[in-house]
Amino acid sequence: MLQPAAQDATQKPAGVGGNAEQEVTQLADQYTAALKGKDAAALGRLWADDLTFITPGGAVQTKAQRLADIQSGATKFETLEATDRTFRVYGDAAVMTTLTTVKGQYSGQEASGQYRVTQVYVRRGGAWQIVAIQMTRAAQP
Repeated sequence: MLQPAAQDATQKPAGVGGNAEQEVTQLADQYTAALKGKDAAALGRLWADDLTFITPGGAVQTKAQRLADIQSGATKFETLEATDRTFRVYGDAAVMTTLTTVKGQYSGQEASGQYRVTQVYVRRGGAWQIVAIQMTRAAQP
């Protein structure tokens, strides 16, 4: 059974998971910046060709569909802030969860609010990419 190399993105890198932790954290920051900046070229590099994205409304989208939404303006953000980051590294795979505050829209639909987001990263050929993302509206206290 695989054991997580790191559990919390706020911890200092340690042992085998240290480099992966830093790399995944940097990728997550680049991803947020690319979404905010509508940078389709950067998103095209960060998302794997076999990306599966599950929207806040429960629809499944491919990389091509996500890129088309970004390029057309159907998906856009005024605010996008990820907090409460935690992740685990499993060799060449990592899972990150966040609490993300969004002011904007997905696929032309209003989607402002707080979401729990799960992102799955895979390292292929030495480079990390996002292979899956799922967003679920966060429970309100």
